[in-house]
Amino acid sequence: MGCGILAIWHDIVPEHQTDVLSWYDREHHFERLAVPGFRSVRRYQAEPGTSPQLFIRYETESTATLSAPAYLERLNQPTPWTLRCQPQFRGNSRTVCERIESHGGAEGGCAVTIRLAGPMSAELRQAIGRACELPGALGWERWAADLQRSTIPTREKQLRGGEDRYAATILVLHTRGTEEAAACLAIMNPALAMEPQGTTLTGTYRLAFSASNFAIVK
Repeated sequence: MGCGILAIWHDIVPEHQTDVLSWYDREHHFERLAVPGFRSVRRYQAEPGTSPQLFIRYETESTATLSAPAYLERLNQPTPWTLRCQPQFRGNSRTVCERIESHGGAEGGCAVTIRLAGPMSAELRQAIGRACELPGALGWERWAADLQRSTIPTREKQLRGGEDRYAATILVLHTRGTEEAAACLAIMNPALAMEPQGTTLTGTYRLAFSASNFAIVK
């Protein structure tokens, strides 16, 4: 509990899909894991009907890792492959968070993400609790944004162009697969509909890549 999370969502310019995904697989994720304080990375691919295309979560020892000199050095000295790939991002959402709740001890092949513009409502908390009673629902997390660390200017931000988007609260529900995720969402949708219009973004993602820095994980 209390670890740092870097939560990212984005699309890729279609003609650059292969190059960007190969960059993630072969260089970028491992470059990040080499930064002191980084523990793990998971990259998810959107299920049909979900946008944007990718959801990526890095776990770090604390949010301080995500503003430390070693990490900022990497952000401000991108590799040649990074220089080529970052401008191909579209609709980038990038929020530094602290994980403040974690329920259940497992993750599955699917994640439901809920991005909120404000705090979590009591109705949504009750709904996600009911959803987690379903078979195949493995647990959920709540992350709170650290906007000061999220908005640090860097060379990589310049490469992407435009402004990154941010979320105030992020909920992630872990399930065995997409059918279980759909069943959980059916329970949560009435509570989500009560949120102010335009303040909630929900998506269903399947796990595509996972790596850990075992030298860091205690």
